Amino acid sequence: MMDNERPTPLLEDIDGTRSKLENWMSAHSGHRIRIPELNIPEATGMSNVTLLFDIEWEENGQSFREACVGRLQPEIERPVFPAYDLSLQYEVMDSVGRHSDIPVPELRGLETDKSLLGVQFYIMKHTAGRIPTDMPPYNMDGWMVHETSEPQRAAMWEAALDTMARFHRLDYRTLGFEKLHEDGKTPLQQQLDYWWGYMDWAMEGQEHEIGKSALDWLTANQPANEPTVLCWGDSRLGNIIFRESLDGVAAVLDWEMAVLGNPVQDLAWFNYMDSTFAEGLGMPRLAGLPSYEDTVTRWEQASGFSAGDYDYYLVFAGMRYGLILSRIMLATGQEGEVQGNFACQLLQKTLDRIA
Repeated sequence: MMDNERPTPLLEDIDGTRSKLENWMSAHSGHRIRIPELNIPEATGMSNVTLLFDIEWEENGQSFREACVGRLQPEIERPVFPAYDLSLQYEVMDSVGRHSDIPVPELRGLETDKSLLGVQFYIMKHTAGRIPTDMPPYNMDGWMVHETSEPQRAAMWEAALDTMARFHRLDYRTLGFEKLHEDGKTPLQQQLDYWWGYMDWAMEGQEHEIGKSALDWLTANQPANEPTVLCWGDSRLGNIIFRESLDGVAAVLDWEMAVLGNPVQDLAWFNYMDSTFAEGLGMPRLAGLPSYEDTVTRWEQASGFSAGDYDYYLVFAGMRYGLILSRIMLATGQEGEVQGNFACQLLQKTLDRIA
């Protein structure tokens, strides 16, 4: 994000925002809530704005304190996505939490009325644990490099993969997301239509040759008779809170890209996003992480689905990530990197190898 750009105007008035949240949470909880301090992490991004705070209240003569996280819809001049649906994210977490053993954050409330803070937001209880870092990439520096053994890294990777596979076995109709299906189109056609439109919107009239080549190939080579599940959409290590002991998953995060589709797309994105930190940046993978081939085999065994269309969805993953990073480059004044960024170069390599 450019230095002179704040993700939402309301963050200019921290004390006012804190007071409004106190009143809102008091009304929703039935207790007088106090928020001593409101913090905005330095890494708060362009697709979600994060607030960290504790809430305090008294109940039956006892004092309580709980750590919370707020997620706010960003409001900037050139956002990463044309529209944000915080209610869908919240609904996915709520439904998955009620209908399965998939660990998700404990939710504390959703507000879709923008009159309070100027944007939509939701609140969840803070989940203790450790999250692999994107900045710096977890294979280059940070706690995964310096504080974990190779067996621990393998266990983390496999725990994440097994959790994703269990999620894929859920029935999207039971979860309540049949409404995401558009009559007359397959889920894949719906997604491809979205990404064609996204490319036009994101590039603001500029041509994106690599993205167009990928979308042309993806449109011409759509698999037939695909299974349909609710897909996580942003399945990667950096969206998982691992237990402090690193022996399992504490919570699965960031459901903003959840869609109906072939579950193989989550598997491909999981591997592809790891490869962006390695092959994409010209760096080795973190020692101890299972191979992508072994990952595919383990997922097939755990989920019960075939990964026969895996290569197709590697291109699909590369197209999505390439266009998103290109949008970020354009939105932050780095026009020279719109197609020269590492994500687009990795997409081109993937296209050359598969297509």
